[in-house]
Amino acid sequence: MEQRHTRFSVYRDRPALTRRYQRIAVLCALFLCVVSRYLTVNAPAVDYVTQVKPLLRERCYSCHGTLKQESGLRLDSGALIRQGGDSGPIVLATDPSGSALLERISAQDPGHRMPPIGKPLSAEQIQLMREWVAAGSPSPADEQPEEDPRQHWAFRLPVRPTLPIIPRPDWAYNPIDQLVYAVYDREQLTPAQDADPAVRLRRVYLDLIGLPPGTAELAAFLEDPSQDHYLRVVDRLLASPQYGERWGRHWMDVWRYSDWYGRRKENDVRNSAPQIWRWRDWIVNSLNQDKSYARMVEEMLAADELAATDDSAWPATGYLIRNYYSLNPNEWMRHSVEYTGKAFLGLTFNCAHCHDHKYDPITHEDYFRMRAFFEPLGIRQDRIPGQPDPPPYPPYVYSGSRKAVRVGMVRVYDERPDAETWFYTGGDERNKDKQRGSIAPGVPAFLADLFPEIKPVNLPLSGWYPGARPNIQKAILEEQQQAIAAAEQRALQLTAQPVDTRDLEQQVTAAQDAFQRELAAAIQSGQPGALVGKQSLYLEAVEGRRIVQNELPNLKTLPVGTEISFQLRILQDQHVNFQLARDTVKGLTALYVSFVAGTINSYRAGTEYQEFVAGTYNFSGGENHFKVTLVIDPPQDQALLSVQLMGSDRVLVKPVPIALNGWNPTSNPNQPFTFDCRTGTKALVDQVTLVAGKQKFSWGFEPPRFTDGEDVAGIDGWVIHPQSIAPASSFVSMIAACESARESYTRLKRAETAFQAASLGAQVAQRGVAANRLKLVSLQATIAADNAQRVAAKSPKTAALARAAYRHELAANLAMAQWQIMEARFEMGRAQALPDTDQQKAARLKQYEKQLATARKQEQATKSRRAKAAESAAYTRLSRVTLQQSTGRRSSLARWITHPRNPLTPRVAVNHIWLRHFQSPLVESVYDFGRNGKTPTHPALLDWLAVELVANQWSMKHLHRLMVTSHVYQLGDGAAVQTANREKDRDNRWLWHRNQGRMEAEVIRDSLLFLSGRLNQTLGGQVLLNTESTSTRRRSLYYEVYPEAGGNMAFAELFDPANPGECFRRSATVVPQQALALSNSQLIHAASAATTRQIDAATPTAFIHAAFRHILARNETDTELAACLEFWKKQQQELQNESQVRESLVRVLFNHNDFVTIR
Repeated sequence: MEQRHTRFSVYRDRPALTRRYQRIAVLCALFLCVVSRYLTVNAPAVDYVTQVKPLLRERCYSCHGTLKQESGLRLDSGALIRQGGDSGPIVLATDPSGSALLERISAQDPGHRMPPIGKPLSAEQIQLMREWVAAGSPSPADEQPEEDPRQHWAFRLPVRPTLPIIPRPDWAYNPIDQLVYAVYDREQLTPAQDADPAVRLRRVYLDLIGLPPGTAELAAFLEDPSQDHYLRVVDRLLASPQYGERWGRHWMDVWRYSDWYGRRKENDVRNSAPQIWRWRDWIVNSLNQDKSYARMVEEMLAADELAATDDSAWPATGYLIRNYYSLNPNEWMRHSVEYTGKAFLGLTFNCAHCHDHKYDPITHEDYFRMRAFFEPLGIRQDRIPGQPDPPPYPPYVYSGSRKAVRVGMVRVYDERPDAETWFYTGGDERNKDKQRGSIAPGVPAFLADLFPEIKPVNLPLSGWYPGARPNIQKAILEEQQQAIAAAEQRALQLTAQPVDTRDLEQQVTAAQDAFQRELAAAIQSGQPGALVGKQSLYLEAVEGRRIVQNELPNLKTLPVGTEISFQLRILQDQHVNFQLARDTVKGLTALYVSFVAGTINSYRAGTEYQEFVAGTYNFSGGENHFKVTLVIDPPQDQALLSVQLMGSDRVLVKPVPIALNGWNPTSNPNQPFTFDCRTGTKALVDQVTLVAGKQKFSWGFEPPRFTDGEDVAGIDGWVIHPQSIAPASSFVSMIAACESARESYTRLKRAETAFQAASLGAQVAQRGVAANRLKLVSLQATIAADNAQRVAAKSPKTAALARAAYRHELAANLAMAQWQIMEARFEMGRAQALPDTDQQKAARLKQYEKQLATARKQEQATKSRRAKAAESAAYTRLSRVTLQQSTGRRSSLARWITHPRNPLTPRVAVNHIWLRHFQSPLVESVYDFGRNGKTPTHPALLDWLAVELVANQWSMKHLHRLMVTSHVYQLGDGAAVQTANREKDRDNRWLWHRNQGRMEAEVIRDSLLFLSGRLNQTLGGQVLLNTESTSTRRRSLYYEVYPEAGGNMAFAELFDPANPGECFRRSATVVPQQALALSNSQLIHAASAATTRQIDAATPTAFIHAAFRHILARNETDTELAACLEFWKKQQQELQNESQVRESLVRVLFNHNDFVTIR
């Protein structure tokens, strides 16, 4: 039967098929072996230039390159690697595994492994190096090692290049054009056509003053768009005060201007200073004056040394104060070093904070040498004419706070000339290397030949004594003359109509007699009056807490056996105590004796705060009047406490040792003794005595030293502790606890108040006139002595004037204090007469109680001073004084930076200015001109401009004029030549057309206000709150800016505002929210309505034409006109009136790309 093929028939001859597959498999195997062998032999080798060299540059050059050659080894070329170092070759092609290079980079021991700093090389990187060594360490034959750092382009002195001859000499308006056109010629590029006249005009307006041109200026320029007219426009803009505001904001970016920040909600200034806005005004004014760039740098770094008598220069040191950080002075130093290097020199000193700079010839020690320039810095607050004298600048206190002070001016000075600069490692100031000693100030070696010798600066009188400045002297005299005039006016008013006070005087006499009778009767009946004599100190704390203390200012010694005693009567028993303070500022107690609801408590001797019950008393049984005695034994750090019950022989506490805890006010400040009356307590204190050897102090609170009804604060060292809590009070009292005499006492006080109001008002006013006149004489004498010292500090005449100033000062101080005491008593009496329902009564009483205490203290201090030295030359200055000599460090640093042969400073300045005119810099890395930075696109142009800047006294206006009048600046967008040019230079590296820019946030807001006729163009002044930016209309640079939440205007946040932390170059983004803000925000709606009113046009077409010119500074195209008319028609159908239609169109134009674009 014939076999039939089925779908399985291929398996019939299985042996033959298997043999065929075997032969094919063998052939495939052979082929794969050959291919594999071929691929292995011909595999691409490791590429030295693209793989090995970048790795070595990144990880090894800093120690084994041109900057440094550890162990005599350089790794910056293949030949030098193969050559090896002091220990011989480090790569062995015959034995790769034995190569020292591979051994060190793969070592497990961190102490042996290379590189020693940073992460170890990865396994892939090590394998890369292994393969390169195995291949024989190949490298290009023409490879050159790193150049000598001193030959780096930015470290060489710029030399004015020879201007090239260009094919179109008439194309060049100035040398900038020749240098740029030579590049066009080299790169075979065709420059764009000139921009439209309207575009050029708007461009230069926005660039130079930050505001668009008005319609009149636009019309005039369109009528005559010649280069001569353009030059006149440029000169007018550079002469405008708005130029300083526009370019002030640019330099504020570079120099990190920031208003104060830290804890704004707590009014705690941690960074910068509230008066820093004066530095902002100095920047604006300096630019408007065309102060040289070099001089601006010098004043920012050292105005106190270089311009000590020039008030206008002093705010410049705000540059250094902006870096201040109250919680860590080391951060102040770090920022001063880092940003001085970046802003002025284009050097990243911060990269040498932890180790030698990896790329630039700046050593680790150079970092600290730079820091040493700033180490002595301190900050002071000086008076400004027309403002009160600000308080002293608070010193650094760990975890402390600094309240915002808005008056006066902040400025730097050398507070600590001997301040040490310690070398530390790892960027951590705790790792000090004290064996190296203090680091002296200095600069990197490659520019050291330019560094001037540091010489101490002997400051003029007004430099270390601000009160000696003539404008301050004049202001102080004028203020005092105004005070005299006010006192005379008040006296005139009070004496104009004499008052007959005989009846009132008789009422006072009668009330006194009645009160004395009732007081005597009350005491006879057993009611507690004064403990001793006529008056006692009354402490009342039914609510709150009252703490009265004596600072013992005149206590000289504390011998063994010093005795403190006092009488105490408790009227309402809860808690009253006597303390010897350990530190009253910190609230720490040394010795403690308390009377608490029947128990007498103290701290056990030999312990700090182990409280024990020393005794008891039966208050309800009438035991309420005590004499407390303490005998002090400082060597044993204890005191003997005894408490006697007055009116009996009973001793409640026999002498028992209690803890003294180091109390000794003669050697430790803030250690007064204290009476502390707690809530729910009333008490009387009297006959307080302290006997210390031959010194004896006693306070019986008797008249006339102490006045009934008045507090003791300000008399004989008594003060009220700030932890006292109202409404608790303390005052000297005749009535004490004699309640039955209280009504007659109240009648007496009212009678006295009525008499004083009628009779003493004129006396108080006349006393004020006399006191203020004496103060004027004193001020005049002080100024005469100051001025004499300015001329001849050591002459006999100067000494005589100083003694006269001292005498007049004592007389004036005493008269002023006694007048203020009299005035306070008079006003307190008037306040007491007010009904209790009067809401102002308590506040007025508190105000004049404070004045009384202060005046008493001043009176006592003046009398004490006169008793110690009736004749002296130590008169009080008109302001605080600082050291009369400055180190001169910062002025030397400033002169080094601005040295005409410093290759970096002018290049950096030129680059910043060029960037802001042409929208791209000549050197992309604007703050890094070092070897890791970018090379300039136009090196000859950069050098020509740098030389030109220095040669023209560092005039920035001269540079602006050159740049904006160049042909390159006036080019258009290059549409006609784009196709050909873009193939060769897509990124416009060679400047063949204009780079478009976007308005900064400030320019957008200012332009909106300007075009709507609402911009307030007042120059300078106090910083304004961001929250007020929608209701006020000043230029945007006058509103606060700081690197925290709320540190920019809400509108500005959408348009890439400056980052005050670091902003050498603004970023520019385009996000949808920007369009929303320009079409539907409070600012834009107000601007649109106001702008509409600015445009006078009768018809839609006329309005559209005028709006384009007004807002976009150009004419509309036919297409735009048609679109706008169509829009107008649709809006008329939807909106109620034509005014709204016009506003809608204005909003559309504000949202136009040509509005926010600087073309």
